[in-house]
Amino acid sequence: MGGARSGRPCPEMRIRIQSRDLPYFRRVLAGLHRTALVAGVCLLAWPAFVTGQSALTQWLGARELALASRQEQQEEIVALKPGVPKADLRFSRGAILGRFEVPRLELSYVLLEGTDNKTLDKSIGHIEGTGHIGETGNIGIAGHRNTHFRKLEWIRRGDEILLTSRGGQAYRYQVEWVRLFKPTDTLVLDQSQGPAVTLVTCFPFEYVGSAPLRFIVRALPAE
Repeated sequence: MGGARSGRPCPEMRIRIQSRDLPYFRRVLAGLHRTALVAGVCLLAWPAFVTGQSALTQWLGARELALASRQEQQEEIVALKPGVPKADLRFSRGAILGRFEVPRLELSYVLLEGTDNKTLDKSIGHIEGTGHIGETGNIGIAGHRNTHFRKLEWIRRGDEILLTSRGGQAYRYQVEWVRLFKPTDTLVLDQSQGPAVTLVTCFPFEYVGSAPLRFIVRALPAE
């Protein structure tokens, strides 16, 4: 009774005061915990981001340099004569013109317009300035010796070549001869040689670097 009269708080009152302030302190501690967690994640994420960004830059740079180097090393299969347009105005470069097949060699590719490296990396290409499928001219077709025309090494006289136009019209040819020419011997692509199909790739097939000769296949209409 005397202690109550002296004005000192009783134990029950102190407990009530502490219990009332406890949620506030919990919120403060929880906020500090979250702040510290976010700061820790940022400290760990930043070096990882910088390292990843640097690695991505190096990979993209190396890929671009390798592609540029490969394009520079690619040999020019066909040396076009002066005055021959680089692209047929009827077809955009890389356009699909039809399908090319040599059944015995199990060759079957779409025929694209153009002989630039980008086009020939995708498939075989129609040589600019030569005839088109369904025409009576000399249809020139080129391909890389180490990719799409790799099997051309084993083609022989009498083999069948099929050309199918975009409209589905099929044209049959038979191989007449296989010969080697110099890259500058463009007369083999002259339109006076038609109607015919002339296939062009580099030779020797296993040659490292820019091959010195051209492997030419001439096919005439089967009918």
